[in-house]
Amino acid sequence: MPFIGALVVFWVGKWIANRIASASERTLNRAPNADPDLSRFFASLIKYIILVAAVMAALTVLGIDTSSFAAIVLGLGAAMAFVLQGSLSNIAAGVMLMLFKPFKLGDEVEVGDTKGVVTSIELTATRLKSSDNVEKIISNGNVWGGTIRNNTSLGKRRLDMVFGVDYSADIDQTIKALTETAANDPRVHADPAPWAKVVNLNESSVDLELRAWCDAKDYKGLKVSISQPIKAALDKASIGIPYPHEIKFKQKVKSSKARNRLARLTKLRNS
Repeated sequence: MPFIGALVVFWVGKWIANRIASASERTLNRAPNADPDLSRFFASLIKYIILVAAVMAALTVLGIDTSSFAAIVLGLGAAMAFVLQGSLSNIAAGVMLMLFKPFKLGDEVEVGDTKGVVTSIELTATRLKSSDNVEKIISNGNVWGGTIRNNTSLGKRRLDMVFGVDYSADIDQTIKALTETAANDPRVHADPAPWAKVVNLNESSVDLELRAWCDAKDYKGLKVSISQPIKAALDKASIGIPYPHEIKFKQKVKSSKARNRLARLTKLRNS
């Protein structure tokens, strides 16, 4: 009878654990901006806590002293916590990432020197996919403990590019060529309008910086493709782009005292 009673207690505890876990997950998912991964994690945590309590209750029905068993479980838990402290810190960081949401799936982020699109946010690690289709896995402890740069969360980005022109170029005409070329691109926002100003006077060029706003998803494509139409616009306006020149001088010396002295010494040695 105690054995049957223990089975009944465990079965009832398991049934309650499943029902409460399912109800908790549904309740959490109804919240605004709910995260299914976070809801599933907390539901699983509640389920296993209730299952542990059900096992302890079943052992009590069997007449087993659970105080010593609980002490053993606590001791094993402390030992496991010490051995797996790195993993536990990653789990804690994963929970923080799910709670505060510094990024979501599909965002382009930079974590330290690692850059890519978020493909998975797991309990212990975050997975990124780089532009050259390489998967990068970062432990959540390093993600949460470092600087996170989210390039897409704000919806739009500003493209900054510097172009050098000749000192003889008309600056107003150059600014007009840069801004009009950027404005003609459908990916560039009209408000705020493209902007260009002189930012540096180099030894052989006048540097102008172009600033243009676009959607975050268009940033890379715009950065790669805008240089070609700008080069065409500068050529059309007869605005030169300087580049390094190397001039070599070669001089033939008809007479040299040092060379004559060396020739005399060589002749004396050979005589």
